[in-house]
Amino acid sequence: MLHRLFLFCALIAIWCFSGAQETKHLFRQLTYCHTVMMDAAYELEFDGEELWHVDPVDYRARRRLPEFSADWPLDRDLPSLAHYSIGTCFYNVPRCMKGENYPAESTVPPTSLLYTKNDVRIGVQNTLVCFATSFHPPPVNISWTRNGEAVSELDVYETQYYSNPDYSFRIFSYLDFSPEQGDIYTCTVRHRSLEQGITRFWEVNTPEDPPEVETAVLVVGIIVGFIGLVAGIMVIVMSKLELPAV
Repeated sequence: MLHRLFLFCALIAIWCFSGAQETKHLFRQLTYCHTVMMDAAYELEFDGEELWHVDPVDYRARRRLPEFSADWPLDRDLPSLAHYSIGTCFYNVPRCMKGENYPAESTVPPTSLLYTKNDVRIGVQNTLVCFATSFHPPPVNISWTRNGEAVSELDVYETQYYSNPDYSFRIFSYLDFSPEQGDIYTCTVRHRSLEQGITRFWEVNTPEDPPEVETAVLVVGIIVGFIGLVAGIMVIVMSKLELPAV
């Protein structure tokens, strides 16, 4: 269990049962705040996937999974509930810290992955995904480079922080790019628990000829071979027909 200095999480979990086999589902309501970073979050989750979150800046509710809109309609009271819950969180944190005699903050470093959203084809628009997870507390800083140069912020999009079952956090950073042979991309994740950032490398390295070209060359080769075989047979047959009678 992660120790929390300057951190308070309120959690409501409901086990749902369905069908004769009593399939279990987990519904969570999570409130998070950090008094030093002045950061906060409020979200509703179902089986580890976020349904709704409330922006702590403008307190507007936003849906992450539109496919659940019919089953999980917006509760009109959700923004006001989030406002009250986050306010309670900030109110209680200093008192909890004092009651525990100001324990040292526990930090957990992130792990990261770097991968593409789609199969890579030279010159075809794609997206690189930098995934940082299992860190505590937020925030992390994610930066990108292309061939050693920082990329434009206009090409980068980051999600909010999502919670993991163990109350650590995860976040996704997306970079839109057009692959060119030999390009090298990096994603660096920085967190207060790390002396230096974690950097992942990804290089554009695809065959000179795409699979379609290789397939076409193979087909053409087979056709040419077949035509050559037929032509050879015809030459043999014609030569026999032209032999003089004895």
